Amino acid sequence: MAILYRHWSPVTPRSSAAVWAALAWVLLCCTTGPAVAKGGVWSPPDLTGFLLYAEEEADGDGDGTKETQIRRYRNSAGDSIFSMTTKGGLWAWSLASGPAGGTDPSRNYVIRDSDCDGAFDELYGLSDQFQVPDCLK
Repeated sequence: MAILYRHWSPVTPRSSAAVWAALAWVLLCCTTGPAVAKGGVWSPPDLTGFLLYAEEEADGDGDGTKETQIRRYRNSAGDSIFSMTTKGGLWAWSLASGPAGGTDPSRNYVIRDSDCDGAFDELYGLSDQFQVPDCLK
């Protein structure tokens, strides 16, 4: 029976393990909601070597109004930083590394000041969703 299974099935024991591992990863990563680390304080990225290249208004709280100013910076290595300010309060920084930085989470993140006290107390991945803190709405 095992010989027929291997002959007729496109799934081998090795590929089956890979499928289950991939499924477990998707379930763990994609069903737990946004990843937010609390309990720490993170420093804004260092702007040394970065140049401001764009400023724009954006909808930071999803209400259809562009109330948030975004400033974008880039360096010669291809790294980019942006800041988000609403009603004069700077509430988020993001660092995205260029090709040399890969996916290193210490070089690819968003930090957010959740309560407008000046301390960036939430850490997000680049693909996580975040909004203007309630204290600036």
